Amino acid sequence: MSSVQIDQKSYEMPPREGMSIAHFLTVGDINRSLDYYENIFGARILSRGDGNAPGYLQLANIWMIVNVGGGPTPDKPTVSLSVPDPN
Repeated sequence: MSSVQIDQKSYEMPPREGMSIAHFLTVGDINRSLDYYENIFGARILSRGDGNAPGYLQLANIWMIVNVGGGPTPDKPTVSLSVPDPN
């Protein structure tokens, strides 16, 4: 079990009480998105990723994985993951 202290509260994964949520976000720019969640919501950046690795954030007991989309893989040759078109 890992624990993170944010201000006066301590959060654990998995939590001793309640629940935690792991959420995957597909974004166009990992660092810009990490900065947004840190500056606007006070999320804690756990990792900015390295090269093609995703970024990781913690906001209370919400654990967010932030990554860009990608093309098909051998196990899913017809599936692509991309950022939604804003239009």
